[in-house]
Amino acid sequence: MAAVVEPHDKMRSRDISKVARGQQAPRPAHEPGTVSAPPPPSSSTTPEEKANEKVGEKCYSTYLEYLKCKKQKGEGASECKKFTNNYLSNCPHEWIKRWEEERKNGIVHDHV
Repeated sequence: MAAVVEPHDKMRSRDISKVARGQQAPRPAHEPGTVSAPPPPSSSTTPEEKANEKVGEKCYSTYLEYLKCKKQKGEGASECKKFTNNYLSNCPHEWIKRWEEERKNGIVHDHV
């Protein structure tokens, strides 16, 4: 009577034969409880930070447009009204206050 070979043992014997011929490296022993480190994050900024960045850029650019118009047309020019409304609606009041204080103290926004 022929011996019955389990399928797992049959596969194992093939693997051992391959190792003997140099075709396949043995698997390293697994240590229970070891976990590989998580992959690094794909980006350093979150979607919320990117959105805030875009809002900040839009705010500052509208403020600079207002300053350019004010410089070219004068303090009370009617053409600058839309720029005034634009930066006032896009920028937080704290930022506007800080920028106005900076201008009073001689800090020039050199994009103008």
